[in-house]
Formats: sequence, structure tokens, C-alpha cells
Amino acid sequence: MGFPRRAYFVLAAVVGLTVLFWDAIVNLWDRWGGQQELSHSYFIPVISAWLVWTNRDAIRRSIGEPSLLGLAAIIVAGMLLVLGQLTHIYVIQHVGLVIAIAGLVAGFGGTSLLRATAAPVGFLLFAVPPPYWLITVLSWKFQEVSSILGVWMIQLMDIPVFLSGNIIDLGDYKLQVAEACSGLRYLFPFLSLGVMTAYLFRGPLWQKLAIVLSTFPITIFMNSFRIAVTGALVQAYGPQHAEGALHFFEGWVVFVLCMLALFAVIAAFSFFSKPRRNALEALGAPDLKPVPPSRGGLKLPAMAGSLIGAMAVFFVLTHTLTTDSLIIPERKVFAGIPAEFPELRNQIKPMDPTVAEVLGADDTIVVTFSGSDGRFFNLYMAYLDSQRDGRSWHSPRQCIPGGGWEIASHDIEKTTTSSGAPMTYNRLIIENRDARQLVYYWYDQRGRKVANEFTMKFWLLFDAVVKKRSDGALVRLITPVSNEQGVEAADAYLQEIMAEMEEFLPDYVPE
Repeated sequence: MGFPRRAYFVLAAVVGLTVLFWDAIVNLWDRWGGQQELSHSYFIPVISAWLVWTNRDAIRRSIGEPSLLGLAAIIVAGMLLVLGQLTHIYVIQHVGLVIAIAGLVAGFGGTSLLRATAAPVGFLLFAVPPPYWLITVLSWKFQEVSSILGVWMIQLMDIPVFLSGNIIDLGDYKLQVAEACSGLRYLFPFLSLGVMTAYLFRGPLWQKLAIVLSTFPITIFMNSFRIAVTGALVQAYGPQHAEGALHFFEGWVVFVLCMLALFAVIAAFSFFSKPRRNALEALGAPDLKPVPPSRGGLKLPAMAGSLIGAMAVFFVLTHTLTTDSLIIPERKVFAGIPAEFPELRNQIKPMDPTVAEVLGADDTIVVTFSGSDGRFFNLYMAYLDSQRDGRSWHSPRQCIPGGGWEIASHDIEKTTTSSGAPMTYNRLIIENRDARQLVYYWYDQRGRKVANEFTMKFWLLFDAVVKKRSDGALVRLITPVSNEQGVEAADAYLQEIMAEMEEFLPDYVPE
């Protein structure tokens, strides 16, 4: 069948795919523009298109007969789309979109065309924003490592410095390694650059893998170097060097240094290769060989009809199965919780507006309770009536270092509630110089009390589909550990509080 007719079928399928995944595409565009660490994603489809154009002759000669694999991929993509809309988790839809693109390639050009375009199609996955919770966890890890390395570098300059959590204490000025300084805004674009560089590098597979893996230590080291330089400038010239335009400029300088370090890795591999060559000679557009056109499968009109028909079915499903909104159960507001402890004095602390905006919770409370015996504890609760579009929990493990505390120990405790239901919770001992505190926290989610974020996400996915609910709360308790009574007394105190909260918590966090 001639190329023009094939092109008409492809155009019709592309239009159908765009209509089917329109919400996911719009969300992608918004995420790319709304998060600095994802702003490079606009270029990824352009780079994929360039790879196809560069090898257009070989790709044209790789076009084979339509493959049923394409139809299977479209069906899988449609199922992910429905699941993503049922759960309101966009990353599932985004992955489905990439699979659908691969399905169109195989559906109209066979497995031979899919093999020939595997690199540009696979590279599109780097345009898929990671889940918010993964960004949060990675940010916390990068903050922790960058803080430690940054302080080590500052100490090498003979500058007195003390690290408390993620706060670098320079004496007159405290430099907080905030989430924006974690290095993720370098990692995501730099990782994409590393993968593309490895693809363009003419060398053995192990060297390509080493180039990709090197992006992680390079990012961490350079971000730590940036923190150290900022600390040195603050010490020498004042705090204005940690903020504003110079801070932004330092970020761009560090990204350039990251690219130079990556180029140094390529130069090292090129220098020790046989025959020896320079780094520029080792890079270049791949000379793609045509893949023998595949045979078998459906005829082109039948495949086009099947693909468009499958997309039409999933279009109907996404507008019927997902029309009902998530169920939001009735509950008491957290403002009533102080009255649940009538024997204790309470002091409610207003929520930090910046924290409240990031969390996006529908109801929060931060309150300290104290008794006549001198014991006291702090209760923090945040409730979401639905967890979607990035509205989810920021683990206390990520927030604690930002307050200058260090996590001395972390355990996950297993127990049962008074009704016999299983329960797990996080137990942390945190320290700040000579002060110690005991922390309990767990995720109270639709009748389940779980400690692990990954377990919480699994049940969120399950309940969103089965129960049409994604509401839930984060509950955190903190009490000081006195040097006289020790950790055992603090544990016993929080256990009493947990037992008392079991009586009224379901009224505020519906099961």
C-alpha cells in the first residue's frame, strides 16, 4: 500500500490518540512548566523527533507489515488510562501514553519499525514526571547527602561550621539546605542528558552504562560544592550571597560544571580506548542500520480499523466508568480534637502558610497538650479528602532534618488496635545537640494504619478503584525524652496517648 494512504491512517490514529489522552497531555504540559526540575522535559519530544529525522532513511526502510503487538500495546495503554482516571494518578496515564505511541509504531510499521525507533520512543519516558512522592523521597535523600558533603567541603576551607539536620550553622548565619537546594533540579535534566550522551557515545555497553550511572555522583558532588561555595561566600561577604540572583546564577554554573564533569568521563573512556581517540570523535549521531521489514499480521486497513476501534472503546470507558467522583465521607473537623483531652491544657499553633500550601491538606491541626504532672506531647494531623494531582503526604522523615534535628534511630513497630486490627507505625528518636525527642507517626487511611509510604500508596491505588475513596490522614505524635526517665517513660506516655486516641479518631478520620 502506498505511503500517502498509510500516512492518512497514521494521521487518523494520532488524532484519536490525542483525543483519548488529552487530559494526560495537558497535565504533562502543566507539570513541565510548574516544576523547575522538569522544565527540561519540553525538549525531550524534540530530541526524539531529531533522532528519528537523523535516521529517517534507515527508519523508512524498516517499515514492515502491521503487527498485532501494536494492537496489544494500545489495549494495555487504554487499560492504564482507565486505571489512571479511576485513581486520579496521572503518572499511570503518562506511562500509558508512551506505550500507546509505541503501539502506533508497531501497529503501522511492524515490530521492525518499533525496533528501529526503540531509542527515540523509549527516550520519551524521560518526559514522564516522576510521582510526587518519589520526588519528595529523592529530595530528602539528596538534601541529607548534600548537607554532609557540603559541610565537609566547608571544613576543608578552615571555616568553623556545624551541621544540625539540614541546617548548616555558620555562627552568625544559618544556611538551610532546603528542598529547592537538594540537587533534583540538576539530576532530572542531567540524567536525561546522560542517557542521550550514552546513546550517542561510540563505545562498549559497559561504558555507556557507566556514563549514565555517573550522573548521580556528579550531581551530588557538584550540588555539595555549590552549597560549600555558598557557605564560604556567606561567611566572607554576608547572607545576600545565599539568596536572590547570585544564588540562581550559582545554580546554572553548577549545571555547566556537571556537563564538564560528564565530558571528562567521556574523555577518559576515549583516551584509554583502542584505538585512542578524542572525546568529540567518540560522540555522534548513531549510524542506524535498517531492520529487515517484518512480515505477517493484519493488513493495514484492518489494523487501522482495529486501533481506532480500540481507542474509541476506551474513550467510551473513560467517560462512563470514571464519571462518578471519589467518595468523600462525612467527618468531624480537627478543631474539635482539643476537647477530646479535657484533662490537659492545649496550645494550638497556626500552620505555616508555606507548608500548608505545599501540602494542600483539607484539614490540619498542630497542638501541644500538657498535663499537671509536667508531661506534654505535640500532636500534628493533616487530612486530605482525596489524594490526587500531587496532593499527598510529606513524610516527617523529610521535614525533621529541616528543623535542625537528626534522626538517631528509626524503627517500624507492629501492633494491633483495641479491635484487633493490625497496625504499624514509625518510631523515631531524634536529637538536636543535647535534646532528644520520641516521634510516632503513621498513615491513617480508610481503616488502615500503616507506617510504610509504599504500602500506603498500594492501598491508595486499591481503594481508589474498589472503594472510590482516596481520603486519609497523617498522624504524628512527639514528646521529649528526659535524661532522668529515659526513652522507656516517653514510650509509655505515647502508648497511653495512642490508646486514648483510638476512641475518638474514627470520628475525625473515617474508617
